[in-house]
Amino acid sequence: MFEDDFLELEDTFRKIMKKFPGAWQEHTKLGFSRNEVLLLYKLNSDGQQRASELADILSITTGGLTGVTDKLVNGNYIVRQRDEKDRRVVYLSITSSGKEILESMYASRKAFIKKLTNNISKEELVQFKTIANKLLANFEDNVTQ
Repeated sequence: MFEDDFLELEDTFRKIMKKFPGAWQEHTKLGFSRNEVLLLYKLNSDGQQRASELADILSITTGGLTGVTDKLVNGNYIVRQRDEKDRRVVYLSITSSGKEILESMYASRKAFIKKLTNNISKEELVQFKTIANKLLANFEDNVTQ
C-alpha cells in the first residue's frame, strides 16, 4: 500500500513540476522564465555572484545558465564581469533596471503564490514544507549515495 501511495505522490510531483513553468509564464505576463526571476532575486538579495555558483543554486548547467543570463544581459537587467586574474571566472550582478523589474515581479509572484495555495491552510503548508524538506534530506543523505 505504501509503495502505491509513493508512486502516486511521485506522479503528482512530476505533474506539478511540468505545469509550474507554464503557469508562472501565464500568470506573470512579464516574459521572464522562473529561472530568470530566481536569478534576479538571488543577485538582488546576495549581491554579485559567480556564474558557476548560481548554476548550482538554480540546479542547471553552466551552459543552461548562459541561456538564462543572455536575455537578462541584453535587457540590461544584469551585467557580466570577468575576473581580472582568472578570465574563466564570470561574475554576475544586478543593475538598477533589474531591481526595478524585480519589484514588479515580486507583486506578481505574491499573487501567483496566493492563487496557487488558495484552498490550502497555513497548517497544511507548514506540514507540506516539513515533509518536502525531509524528502530532500533523504535524497541528500541516502538516495544519492
